[in-house]
Amino acid sequence: MNKLTIGFKAVGAAALLLGAAAAHAAWYPLDVESIAADGGRTAVKYEALEKAAEPWNVCVSFPHMKDSFWLAADYGVTEEAKRLGINLQVLDAGGYTQLNNQISQIENCVAGGAKAVVIGAISQDGLGNLVADLKKKGVYVVDAYNGIVSKEVDAHVLTIPSDEGLRAGSYLAKKHPAGSPAVKVAWLPGPAGAGWVELFNSGFLEGIKGSAVQIAETKYGDTGKEVQARLIEDLLQTHKDIDYVVGTAVTAEAAVPVLRARNLTSKVKVVSVYTTPGVYQGVKAGSIEAAGMAPVVLVGRIAVGQAVRLIEKKDLLRNVGPLGRVYTKDEAKDLSIDAVLAPNGFRPVFRVSAK
Repeated sequence: MNKLTIGFKAVGAAALLLGAAAAHAAWYPLDVESIAADGGRTAVKYEALEKAAEPWNVCVSFPHMKDSFWLAADYGVTEEAKRLGINLQVLDAGGYTQLNNQISQIENCVAGGAKAVVIGAISQDGLGNLVADLKKKGVYVVDAYNGIVSKEVDAHVLTIPSDEGLRAGSYLAKKHPAGSPAVKVAWLPGPAGAGWVELFNSGFLEGIKGSAVQIAETKYGDTGKEVQARLIEDLLQTHKDIDYVVGTAVTAEAAVPVLRARNLTSKVKVVSVYTTPGVYQGVKAGSIEAAGMAPVVLVGRIAVGQAVRLIEKKDLLRNVGPLGRVYTKDEAKDLSIDAVLAPNGFRPVFRVSAK
């Protein structure tokens, strides 16, 4: 089957993945939920394309490749490119401070003949001019993972950071409802100014609203482990009554040895907004209390499929976002890990050539 089994009227509705399939050849059909403009929801089944009509050239731009989230994203996009039989170039912008580099890399890649670009945006509102220029050139743009504020984007396949923040906050709020003893949280959502970080933050604040959860301090910083470890050290030094360290997956991974060195593992708990291999192992071991999950690999696969659908002018869901969950040690065994993480030992792939 090389079509969407849609069952709803308007292409251009938003969609939420209801289930996660294995990230191998049989990852689809995938149950999704279509959310129309009026908020109505319709269950549909996503059928991926079996093969691209031609070996199209597609560019994928990611902020960086220095954590397992983006490795999983890379695995998803490159495996789907191989399966579809297209040419794919993956670009590493070098970090969340490198917006200009992301823009110039995309421009160079498009100059090489790309028909579509999948963008994991460094900035939500910093790519508008680029997207408009690509539109004029007839190059399709798929907004993946982080979100781009532009009406010129052709399709969105997002991990919905605000929902991820909301899930983490709601998890804590359920544990510590209004009227129970107050708990203090050190909140580290990621690098300042990144659109996804602001969405993490707004979602988390919404999640803890009206509960006994209090933010002792919010610290922003790059998602490198050394940076996050220093921020955690600073917070623990400043606030002696911290009950939770909550933040990115890198934050959670960095927190475990810091807390162990200070003999605080029984007092200060760790919650991660999303999942990496280190976080997954930490949850299974109990050193990380809970973590959010979104099917990062499948998002990458769908994003590449959306790019091909646009090139080939086939029906598609214009807005797709996965429905995640928070899991704890007892629930870790139920997690479909192949939908979330790249395989052990996976190294970044920057180019796929159609045979």
